[in-house]
Amino acid sequence: MVLDAAVLMPDHLHCVAELKTIGLPKLMHSLKSFTAKRVNAVLNRQGSLWQDQYYEHAIRKDENLNEVVLYMLHNPVRAGLVTDFHTYPFWYCRWAV
Repeated sequence: MVLDAAVLMPDHLHCVAELKTIGLPKLMHSLKSFTAKRVNAVLNRQGSLWQDQYYEHAIRKDENLNEVVLYMLHNPVRAGLVTDFHTYPFWYCRWAV
């Protein structure tokens, strides 16, 4: 798996990843399990952190990857959290944007 971009919002996560050898269900299970254990340890709590379901969207040939990534990265701006996504502390992109 190659993580292309991600943005962590206050109540959800967006990411664009290239799946090479692992399927999406296994990846999501691993991600949710790892992060829940770490967050619960830091907050000294137990229990569920993530909802059971997730929404997926495969980027199709007719979609522009750059447009999808930029749309995702601007999510904190649309949510009114910042005026420029570059100032939002919880984003990642493997390309210069």
